[in-house]
Amino acid sequence: MTVNENTQIDPEKFAYHFATVASQMNYSQQDLIPEAKKFLLSYLTAYYLIGDFNTLEDTQFTTNKKLSSLSFDEMVDKIQQLNSKQMLDN
Repeated sequence: MTVNENTQIDPEKFAYHFATVASQMNYSQQDLIPEAKKFLLSYLTAYYLIGDFNTLEDTQFTTNKKLSSLSFDEMVDKIQQLNSKQMLDN
């Protein structure tokens, strides 16, 4: 998944989840918009990161070496590759 792809978020589900968090965090009325933006940024970051992970996992699967079988150092290397790719895409 790339940033250039069209992303649709269900507004009702997003609003419901944000409202749940907001009620637990007791945000002031003036903090609601900045906090909603942070929540959206977190959501999109996780969404695209997992998309990149899934693409990498699919690539690894076709080469018969799943990420779960990588050593810790190999996993760190793959994460650094993803981060480098993400920086280049932006």
